[in-house]
Amino acid sequence: MLAKLKAHIESHHLFNTQNRLLTGVSAGVDSMVLSHLLKELHFNFIIAHMNFGLRGEESDLDADFVEQWGRNNGIITHISKVNIDDFVKKNQVSTQMAARSLRYNWFSELATLHKCSTILTAHHADDNLETVLFNLTKGTGIRGLRGMKMQQGLFVRPLLIFDKREIIYYAQKSRISWREDLSNLSNKYVRNNIRNKVLPVLKDINPSVLQTFRDTQTRLIANEMLLDQKVVDLKAQYFKSGPKDCLEVSWVRDNPLDHVLLFELLKSYQLRYAQFKQIFRSVVQNHSGMFYWNKYQLNVDRHKLWIGTTDRIIDTEAYKEITNLSDAIDFCDYRLTFKSLSPVNEFYNNKNLNIACLDNEKLTFPLILRKWKKGDCFYPLGMAHKKKVSDFLVDQKIPRIRKESLLILASEKEICWLVGLRIDDRFKLKNSTKNVVQIEVTDLKGCDKNGIKPGNPF
Repeated sequence: MLAKLKAHIESHHLFNTQNRLLTGVSAGVDSMVLSHLLKELHFNFIIAHMNFGLRGEESDLDADFVEQWGRNNGIITHISKVNIDDFVKKNQVSTQMAARSLRYNWFSELATLHKCSTILTAHHADDNLETVLFNLTKGTGIRGLRGMKMQQGLFVRPLLIFDKREIIYYAQKSRISWREDLSNLSNKYVRNNIRNKVLPVLKDINPSVLQTFRDTQTRLIANEMLLDQKVVDLKAQYFKSGPKDCLEVSWVRDNPLDHVLLFELLKSYQLRYAQFKQIFRSVVQNHSGMFYWNKYQLNVDRHKLWIGTTDRIIDTEAYKEITNLSDAIDFCDYRLTFKSLSPVNEFYNNKNLNIACLDNEKLTFPLILRKWKKGDCFYPLGMAHKKKVSDFLVDQKIPRIRKESLLILASEKEICWLVGLRIDDRFKLKNSTKNVVQIEVTDLKGCDKNGIKPGNPF
């Protein structure tokens, strides 16, 4: 086992003796064997044990055992005791999910503190198959079917090439001590049911089931890579990032492949599959609709999906007074900047919708920046008659998700600019215009790290 692990680490370039490692140790046979192997192979590592106190005195004895082993072997050891019940209540998650989150976050913090390049866990082949079966009970895609990766970010699982039987045999042969967690024998949790009931049946049906699964996993990982590349290509072709992300979906047809690809494109928005099925149906049937989940909202509008966050909906009663043109104005995640200019020929015939050039002499201060309301009317540039803002937005085929955050700039009670879309004809520049006000809007949430906007935020 020692030689096999050494060859495995070297062939996959997982880590080397120059790296400092952090190893999660529970006191069970898997993590104790991993710690023993690392010591025998002369790796530089520290160990960490989190005591959740779920088994009372037994949990404390586990922590003492790990601490004593570290002391006896000259290994830096960190022990943390936490109140998992508080975390469960606060975050409304299962005990197992809470334990995993607390443990992994702490491991990451320790790794940073001690300059560890890699975090090791003692997951093995049985754990991997167990994870796949567990995912199947919940419903899963290709990532759930392929199980745990050998390496994922800082985390490495070097024992995935070994099954439980090999680990126990090595521990007994090498006289490695460990502690049994009797709660693993209870079928209270789904994972324990799979471990204690399902896996033995599968091994009885096919004694080589773990090797069979490893072969399948190799193929699934390759398929996952192909899928990921296809999604990258589609995103580059059809996706535009901004304050409201836009995804062109004219390529989507009612077939299984498009179904999978669209879900992969939307998955980063924490979208549940049940919700996605409704969205997909709207897309293929060319039906408009609004969908809400978590902090997101999605608008199906013809062949486009507009995705934004619900926190961008603006209070219709909120407004901002603009008393002069000297300062930039921030309002509801947007910024307006002003310049006083003198007209020069056709210089101000600007087609950038984020910039408005208005006749200063026709403006009455303070200007009002606010959310548009039902009943608002204006004279769209180029039109001699009044039009409702709502009708104008319909004519321009503005998606609902864009309508919700649309602002207007008003002079007294008259709209002078439908921000990001159209100025009012009454405030346009003429040959007689002497002073020009140039107003530019940017989306504060849509700027990159350098403060550069990606395009029309509206």
